[in-house]
Amino acid sequence: MTPTQHTQQPTYRWVILVAACVMGFITIGTRSTVSSFLKTIIADLGTNRETISFVVATNIWLSGFLQPFAGRFMDRCGARGLFTVSIALYGLCIGLIGLTHSVWYLFVVYGVLVGAASAGASMSLANALVAQWFRDWRAFAMGINNAGGAVGTLFLVGTMSPWLLSTFGWRLSHVYLGAAVLLLAVPMAMLIPRRRAAAGSGPTPAGLQATVPGPLETQRWAAALRSAPLWQINGGYFVCGMTVSLFTIHFIPFATDRGFALETAAHAFGLMAICSVVGSLLAGVLADRIGRKHVLGLAYLIRACTFAQLLLWHHEMALYVFAVVGGLVWLATPPSVTSLTGEIYGMRTLGTLSGVSVVGHQIGGGLSVWLAGKFYDLTGNYDISFTLAVIALVGASLVSFGIAERRYSIRYMTPAPSVTGD
Repeated sequence: MTPTQHTQQPTYRWVILVAACVMGFITIGTRSTVSSFLKTIIADLGTNRETISFVVATNIWLSGFLQPFAGRFMDRCGARGLFTVSIALYGLCIGLIGLTHSVWYLFVVYGVLVGAASAGASMSLANALVAQWFRDWRAFAMGINNAGGAVGTLFLVGTMSPWLLSTFGWRLSHVYLGAAVLLLAVPMAMLIPRRRAAAGSGPTPAGLQATVPGPLETQRWAAALRSAPLWQINGGYFVCGMTVSLFTIHFIPFATDRGFALETAAHAFGLMAICSVVGSLLAGVLADRIGRKHVLGLAYLIRACTFAQLLLWHHEMALYVFAVVGGLVWLATPPSVTSLTGEIYGMRTLGTLSGVSVVGHQIGGGLSVWLAGKFYDLTGNYDISFTLAVIALVGASLVSFGIAERRYSIRYMTPAPSVTGD
């Protein structure tokens, strides 16, 4: 059987899902290790928290701004080449961080090059790929994909990064992390088909059946910008980016600033990753059963409560409450965002629209990371940043509950009659 014939089989979608999980495991995991290395990098380079936070923010912003172009490329040319080249560049640049001798070098390599590479190997595009191959249990399949990234975060941040830092230092640790990306993720990218199977040319990727087009379904991604649901989805996702990046980069420094040991903070971060695996799978099941907008609204509201208790409660137990409860909703949003976008606007432009969503997500993430560092240098704590996060999350929850999902989503449309009369 030829590779093309393999990719026409509905079961090949499981190969794609496994490949996406492995890629997310190593790429998301390595990006999350910044939190463990942050204070050491600042001390070694003789700089301050705002400066390094701005480098990280540049990485997040550039990744976001390039997402629509990467998504458009995936929609037109397929995912294999995009993921293979992007992951190879990402792994190479992670390794080059080991040669860092100045803030400017770190800015170019991590801020610019790693940020650009991340755009073509993002979890958002991996979710869009999975969504195109799964119709039944679509959100659950994306939950499994997101769980791969969470397990990578658990392993690399909660277990490996403190050991790597104490054994090899932050420079050599990045050399090893870059090598791991090249050895594990690039071969997985090669398993992705060049193009997704075309509708009407044999079995479809997920056994799709003809349905009545949704009222907002479009063949041109730009047309979606003129409708309210996209702005509601992306408005909430902007806040998601703010808060995810805030605790991904600053959670461990926040905990150690309060006097807790690095190992304690890393273990709490690892516990959060464990809970996020459960939460990602649970959110996928719930989204398929009760609707995407309800999962989004609840996730943002619960996340607001966890930030509030972390801000107000100074006991070590607050870290673990944040890890458990916050972890359950950490990755609850991406499956619903991607699923809802595709089901309202159609699968043909999903890669591009997923990229548009990530622009907002990454703009919010970059702003929160940079401003958290700036506010810390001004005030000596994270109180302002966490307070703003709580307020923004409550707003995102209200906006998400207001999405007219049943009116616009194809999930609630009556199936069209089969052309064969079956």
